[in-house]
Amino acid sequence: MRLPDLREGAATVRDRVAAGLPPLRREWGAVLAVGLVALALLLVFAGQPLLYAAKTDAVTPSHEDVRATGALTRTGGALVLPEWATSLNLTAPVVLDIRLGDLDAASADLEAYLRSGRSLNGLVWRLDMTDTDVAAFQRNNSANMAALTRLLNQSEEFGRLGALEVQYRDAKDAAMLRSVQLQGEELRRAVRQNYEAYAARQAGVVNLSQEYGLDTTAYEQSVLDFAAVVKALEGRQDERAASVPETIREIQQSGVLPITFEVVPDEGGYGDILSMQGTVQAPAGTEVTVFSDGRPLAGVVSGGDGRFAFPYRVERVDAGRHAAYASAGPAISDEAGFTVEERNTTIDLAVGELFVEGGSWAAPCAGNLTTGDGVPVRDAYVEIYVDDREWAGNDTAENGSYAFNATSLEPGRHNLTARYNPDDLPLNRSVSAPVEVVVPSLMDWLAPLLYLLGLGGAAVGAVLYLRRRRAAPAPAPARVAGPPPEPVVELPPAPTVEEAAGAAALLEAGVDGREAVTRLYRRLARELDARHPGELLLSLTPRELAARFAARPAGEDLGALVRVHERVRYAGHEPTEEDILLVRETFIHVISEGGSH
Repeated sequence: MRLPDLREGAATVRDRVAAGLPPLRREWGAVLAVGLVALALLLVFAGQPLLYAAKTDAVTPSHEDVRATGALTRTGGALVLPEWATSLNLTAPVVLDIRLGDLDAASADLEAYLRSGRSLNGLVWRLDMTDTDVAAFQRNNSANMAALTRLLNQSEEFGRLGALEVQYRDAKDAAMLRSVQLQGEELRRAVRQNYEAYAARQAGVVNLSQEYGLDTTAYEQSVLDFAAVVKALEGRQDERAASVPETIREIQQSGVLPITFEVVPDEGGYGDILSMQGTVQAPAGTEVTVFSDGRPLAGVVSGGDGRFAFPYRVERVDAGRHAAYASAGPAISDEAGFTVEERNTTIDLAVGELFVEGGSWAAPCAGNLTTGDGVPVRDAYVEIYVDDREWAGNDTAENGSYAFNATSLEPGRHNLTARYNPDDLPLNRSVSAPVEVVVPSLMDWLAPLLYLLGLGGAAVGAVLYLRRRRAAPAPAPARVAGPPPEPVVELPPAPTVEEAAGAAALLEAGVDGREAVTRLYRRLARELDARHPGELLLSLTPRELAARFAARPAGEDLGALVRVHERVRYAGHEPTEEDILLVRETFIHVISEGGSH
């Protein structure tokens, strides 16, 4: 409404009163007054800047615009930002102690840093912050924790090589001196790669942290100290690379080596056989040790003509260039280089007829894993994914085949794929074509029967109704129906102690401790989900699963298992024998419902 219109309205009221006409109703007068006040307020604030913006409303008590704060709310920020700052500050002491050579102090500082990182990881999962800026920092921080753990281990390894160098110099062991030199070169490359990855994360961590007003000075100093550690280690390795060959020549005391060595052919891929061979000027039956990348690979004996050979099958070795040599007593050969090529893999998947196992549906999965040129990949871990979620896994056999069951499948349509992610093999990852399976639900079985029962019931009811109308009986008194009985869910019996122990043994067979802990936890989670239908236990994190059972008889044991699993799975710790024993005993105790402990 414009101001001239208001003036005209006021003049109209005065004219009606002067003409003896009845005035406007009182309600219209109130509306007119409110309109005038609103117009005055608009005129007052029209020229002022906005008092409500995304950045400011995000910190008001009544509203939080998470789009302007990286999806971080005030409540969540109060919990995670202090831990975020702690993790940033704890990086510097670790690297500084390593630089100063105090590895014991560095180990203590690293443990404090890992505790802070684990606490932050727990907050991210517990507060469901997986899509926030905190989660972005958490991913970089987890990578930094792993990097500093590796740096400490690499520094200790450099020290160990230094002690071995002194020992082998005194013993005049030319072969092991060469081993120390080559292991040092490999370690030099690993430290350099570790630093480059750590430094590459600096910009992202600093920029994101400073957006929340956090001090990144300590973290930036850790990058500088890391570079200084790398420089010092490389200097020590340069000295070793210059002095060891001279020492070896002195030990040999001859310009001509009495042993020759070569790798034929000098390149190959997974499954190929390379002949590591040569001759030694010594009697038949002389023991010869073959080394690869500075580590003893095999022991062979020479023949009557002094020749020796070792058939090396390319399997668990990194792709790239490698160095090998041979030694016989004080005699040591020149190095012979060979190259391992990285090859593609192919994996297929066949899903058999669904069956019931442990009260839930399971799908038998089978297939083969081969290289691109048809070589079977043996002893490789294959995983089955259900709708892009890791579900089950097992190792391939000697012929590259695999066969295991994907259990505890939920009703509905699912896409199953087999996936191979190489760990320490010179191979590329591969994914099978998806296979769709339809897991029936109870309603799928009952729907046709209910439909037929409904039709039959309707027909019977119609007949009875018509007969009743013809007979015209007196209306029967209404009967009050009682509450329906509670449904009874028949659960399968718990496995015996022997069955549970057998399952644990199969899960631990042929894998290291880290993988055994992971497999036992996954199988335990699936067993609990099968025995508690409707609770959706597979959707819970390990810590949430432990909390769900905390008040139950096995709650304390399950909590201990989860703590070991988190330490191994998420913090990168190597499990001890006590850890593996605890996990195995808890697995048997829980799934047999207290049968053994």
